[in-house]
Amino acid sequence: MIQQNFSISLVNTLMRYATQRYLHLRPSSLTKLPAPNPKKVQDKSYLLYMHIPFCATLCTYCSFNRFLFQEEKAKLYFENLRKEMQMVKDLGYDFSEVYVGGGTTSIMPDELCKTLDLAKSLFNIKEVSCESDPNHLQKETLESFKGRVDRLSVGVQSFDDGILRKIGRYEKFGSGEETYKKLEQAIGILPILNVDLIFNFPNQTQEMLVRDLELIKQLKPNQLTTYPLMSSPSVKSILKRSIGEVNLQNEAQLYEQILESLQNDFTPLSSWAFSHKGSEIFDEYVVDNDEYVGIGSGSFSFLNGTLYTNTFSLKEYAQKIQNGQMGVARERKYSKKSQLQYRLMVELFGGKASAKRFKERYNANLEWDLFKELSFLRLSGNIYKQGQDYYPTTQGKYLFLSMMKEFYIGMDRVREESRAALKEEDM
Repeated sequence: MIQQNFSISLVNTLMRYATQRYLHLRPSSLTKLPAPNPKKVQDKSYLLYMHIPFCATLCTYCSFNRFLFQEEKAKLYFENLRKEMQMVKDLGYDFSEVYVGGGTTSIMPDELCKTLDLAKSLFNIKEVSCESDPNHLQKETLESFKGRVDRLSVGVQSFDDGILRKIGRYEKFGSGEETYKKLEQAIGILPILNVDLIFNFPNQTQEMLVRDLELIKQLKPNQLTTYPLMSSPSVKSILKRSIGEVNLQNEAQLYEQILESLQNDFTPLSSWAFSHKGSEIFDEYVVDNDEYVGIGSGSFSFLNGTLYTNTFSLKEYAQKIQNGQMGVARERKYSKKSQLQYRLMVELFGGKASAKRFKERYNANLEWDLFKELSFLRLSGNIYKQGQDYYPTTQGKYLFLSMMKEFYIGMDRVREESRAALKEEDM
């Protein structure tokens, strides 16, 4: 049975300390991102991330960079996004994968299609993932994505009407039953449909989660992602006032329920992503891409050991692009040791840490360079060794899910710091 044991509590405490210490970025003097490593371009191992920061309404639990939709501002934003993409091409980058996040990425379907068409004309794109929501599953919109979007990820969060009302999604997207019907009609139009569920809402019981999972098994989407409820400190206080306090012990029990409920119908892709058996597998982009370029306001890039953020101000972003600059605003360089520790977490989260991969990709000896980390994880029962590779135990899967959650909460703090400085004219 998965429990909040000493090793999980200790590692989560260390993760909070690490993210608070290391996820502070300083202003960058760069006007453009650095040029790519020629070998990386040849291997096509970069990911291109595009951020669309507009929503019709703003969810209280969301920490991402987003603004209320205004058509004129959004149209100009898409034009600037395409200009920044051209700058990325001029630097010499190439990509085989694109991920579009938001915000509501499909808030202007025609502009999104135009942007994806440009990406495919500039780069050797093989796979495009795009986030969406239940309000943008109209057949006409999905038909326009054919040949453009390979994997559509729909944020459902829950089919339980009580939960949907508490988090403000019932009024915005309708009932769980209405959402189920929209998903049912959307399956098969695009190659892969992924459903996002969130678990461990305050007062969520195992019975409520089981019902969500049973509906998923009936629906049979190509993929399912089950995130634990996570939020930055400010959003956490809002959630506590509106829907209650999160119970971490309950989180471990609910996660165990997810693994048990899905084992006959879905294959794990990572600690929180699953592929329906018989469906095409689309691996976790965060696991497979150790370096990525982000374009758009509030996007992140990680290149050659340095984390960069673009400006979170729509006004400043537009000014930078019009002046022939990219959106980069802040940065932080990390040591090789820090990068290896991060990759160990990410790859065990993805199901396997390969000694061969560490040697080939990072010029590192997994056992020597991360001896202390591996020893602790083995002694605490979170990983086991098979051949030259390491795999998470069932308890370890929850540990790495918890660590990834803490990392994302740390990234939310970066977003909060950036958004706190925004004035009315920046939005």
